[in-house]
Amino acid sequence: MSLIVSIKDKDRFVFASDSQASIGGSKEHSATKIWRAPDMPELIVGSVGSMRISQIIQYSSIIDKNCIDEAINTEFIVNSLVPVLAATLKANGVIIDATEDISFPTMSNSFVIAYQDKCWVIGNDFSVSEVDDYTALGSGSDIARGALFASTGLDPFTRSVISIAAASESDLYVDDGIMLLSTKIYPEDEKLIKNALGVEEEKIKKAPAKKKKLTAKAR
Repeated sequence: MSLIVSIKDKDRFVFASDSQASIGGSKEHSATKIWRAPDMPELIVGSVGSMRISQIIQYSSIIDKNCIDEAINTEFIVNSLVPVLAATLKANGVIIDATEDISFPTMSNSFVIAYQDKCWVIGNDFSVSEVDDYTALGSGSDIARGALFASTGLDPFTRSVISIAAASESDLYVDDGIMLLSTKIYPEDEKLIKNALGVEEEKIKKAPAKKKKLTAKAR
């Protein structure tokens, strides 16, 4: 599993994710869970669940400038983007078809997509919901949402790092490396990101008994 948080900040959305991936009984620490759409820096996609499904959607570039309507809204996501997403996953054999027990196709992943100051979650049943303020998907998401609520008033990068750090304390599947992205970049972001990541670095320094070393990175 994975953890992704997305926060509304004025006229943009800020995303954060951890970088841990589980493979059988082992784990690696360089997984990409949030990314920018090709040729569209103001559009960010994130996925939690199967790494295979995430990679299919990221590297097939089905969510790019060629298939995105400039008037992106919930209706467009439901009627145009979701069918393309489902068809691509089915073509790659990673969609669960409807059965007698399940009346609709499902996938093992959930997606979050933000364009400028709008954001939507696509659930594993392909349902769509718009995000008003903030959301968290994946392992430890309940803990992350609590941290996001408690940190209201702080800058979005600090809130993101705090929420993922909080989840990593108690969730086995959240850890190692924080990636930060936003649909719009401000001149002061570099300093804010550095300060936000410093929160996690300071936390590490104060926990010498912890055997493994966490790393933080921003892209």
